[in-house]
Amino acid sequence: MIKKLLKHLYSRIVPSELAVFPEIDVDLDQFKSLLKGKVLNAGAGWRDVSHLVDGELINQDISWPGDERTNIQIYSPLHRIPVPSNYFDAILCIAVLEHVENPEEVVPELYRALKPGGHLILEVPFLQPEHKVPTDFQRYTKDGLVRLVSHHGFSVQQIKGLFTVYHTLYWQVYLWLHLKKTITYLILRVLLLRPLLWSARRSKTYSDTLASGFQLVATKQRASPS
Repeated sequence: MIKKLLKHLYSRIVPSELAVFPEIDVDLDQFKSLLKGKVLNAGAGWRDVSHLVDGELINQDISWPGDERTNIQIYSPLHRIPVPSNYFDAILCIAVLEHVENPEEVVPELYRALKPGGHLILEVPFLQPEHKVPTDFQRYTKDGLVRLVSHHGFSVQQIKGLFTVYHTLYWQVYLWLHLKKTITYLILRVLLLRPLLWSARRSKTYSDTLASGFQLVATKQRASPS
């Protein structure tokens, strides 16, 4: 009885772990002018970005056991995309690189597939908890991400930290307090999570050293060999 009561109270007063984060549209809407022509959504998962694209959206991903998705046009490893060089006008790669074992092979493949003058829009985690979908290999600092894409030919146009310090803290604290469902932990959730959620929704305090992740926009300058 007590366990059921705690579970009910928990679901009523504690927001979900991702409730604090804005929808992906909020991040990407600013780039709609770049998402024209043939646009690759690399590592698409279940994410639908079709309403942001003015042109042809092509979703790519690896296949999963029991995969029932109908939105994927290209099934392939991300470091071997079966398209000609200089093919896409823009590439989205959102929260994907942390899940690939070989980013040093993936980034040059994205470069190869992108047209000269095309844009790569990339988002990666920094101070985020591990999230296996199904694997999770790395995190990126600002300098590390710039180095990775620049080393493989991209010209970085902009990079910024994602979300506020309160977003970063909320996710960490949420997972810590999610470990146990006791009265003590329930009280701590109310005392800590609600103020963090309130602050995250109102604060404009951004910090690259405490960023939840980074968002990078880069361009390709030269054509790849056919």
